[in-house]
Formats: sequence, structure tokens, C-alpha cells
Amino acid sequence: MESIKIYIMLFTTSIKARMEYKVSFLFYIFAILSFYAGQFGLLFILLNRFHEIKGWSMGEMVFLYSLQAFAFGFTNLIFSQLVNFDKMIVDGEFDRVLVRPLSPLGQVIFSKFEVSTAAHLIIGFTALYFGSRYANIEWTFYKIILFPVIIMGGVMIAGGIRLMVTAVAFWTLRNRSLVHTVIFSSKEFINYPINIYNVGMQFFLTFIFPIAFINFYPAHFFLDRSGSGLLHPSLEMGTPIVGIIVITVSIFSWKAGVNHYQSTGS
Repeated sequence: MESIKIYIMLFTTSIKARMEYKVSFLFYIFAILSFYAGQFGLLFILLNRFHEIKGWSMGEMVFLYSLQAFAFGFTNLIFSQLVNFDKMIVDGEFDRVLVRPLSPLGQVIFSKFEVSTAAHLIIGFTALYFGSRYANIEWTFYKIILFPVIIMGGVMIAGGIRLMVTAVAFWTLRNRSLVHTVIFSSKEFINYPINIYNVGMQFFLTFIFPIAFINFYPAHFFLDRSGSGLLHPSLEMGTPIVGIIVITVSIFSWKAGVNHYQSTGS
């Protein structure tokens, strides 16, 4: 119970610190919204020119995007501190984490929450609304119940990948280039249906680096689409299972990193 109170205190302190400079915070929200608006604009231009992408209409593409926005939005909220974790190691801050009688991972996560996630969720809800409307999604009770489960699975996938990349810093000290390549750049691959890529890339995004489960495969279920991509009928509801596998492997990777950790002496 005492540890829970400490985590809550870390959480509230993080939120207060982030909101201290309100103008800066609002500009950051505006920048995120502008970035997403640019991506939507590009998507609109492409679909206005070609009408569909590999059989995916405007509404279906927007819904696909909504799943990605929700998953990465909540991932940024929970796992934002992991992006700069290598700095904690180099500066010796992680040493202080280890001497406290609390979970090291819990302390790192609760030390910072990115409340600007509000921008991601605004985009997510907007895309969900228009995607559902223009793709004529029939929201049955079953789909409504499963939607948050799918989002949670997507968060576990994206968060687990982020945690594994973070764990690399225990061996390399610096992992900034890996963070930008794997965490930020890689999500561009699922802005579009993965069946636009060759079979080798589809296999990679499904079984090796399974971010296709964040939006591509579950989107088929909500859109009532016929199978496309690799083994779609078997995989469209695999997001929660893949999420559990990825987050479990990532936690083991983190624990292995902590056991390997040696203070930098800074």
C-alpha cells in the first residue's frame, strides 16, 4: 500500500511539472496536432488521386490510422520516460533508483507521464469518428467490447518494443539512434495497409517486428473486410496475445539489463 502511495505521488509530481509551463505545453499540443494534420493531408491527397490504396477506401484508411493513434498515444503516456533512459544511466540517476525499495521499472515509468498524449487521443477519436462513418462500420456489442481490448494489446506491443529498446542501453549506454529508428520511424510503416509491401516485409511486420498487429490485422475485424496480408483469418484477433508475448519478453529483457548494469561512476 505504501509503495502505491509513492507511485501516485511520483505521478502527480510529474503531471504538475509538465503543466508548470502552460504556454509551452499548449504549443507542444499544437505541434503534435499539426504533425498529424499533415499526415492526414497527405493521406487525403493520395486517396483523392487514386481513390483507394490496395483496396482500402478513405474511411477504412482513416479507421486504420485511428487504431495506430490510440495505441501510440497511450504508449507515449505510460512509457514516455523510457525514451531518455540512456541519459539516466550516463548521468548516474539510475543508481538512485536502485537503492530505493521499489521496482526500478515502476520508478522509471512513474517519474514522467507525457500529458500531451491528449493531442494523440484527440486525433484518435477524430479519426475513429470519421473512419467509422465513412467506412460504414456497424458497431455491434461485440465490437464495442473488443475495441479497448485491441487498443490495450496494441499498447503492450508498442510499449514492449520500447522497453526492449530501452534495455539495450544497459549494454551500450547510448541507444538514442536506436530509439529514433525503432520507436519513432518504424510506426510510419503502419500508416498504410501492410499489404502494399512485398511478402518479405509483410512477414517481418507480422512475425519478427509485429507492429502490424497494432492496427492492420484487427482493422479487418472491425471493418468486416475479407482476408488480406499473411494468414489474415488466423491473425485478425491476435493483437492481445501478441501484446502479452511482447510485453513479457520485454520485461525479461529489462530484468536481464538490470542484472547486467554496472554504475557509470558519474
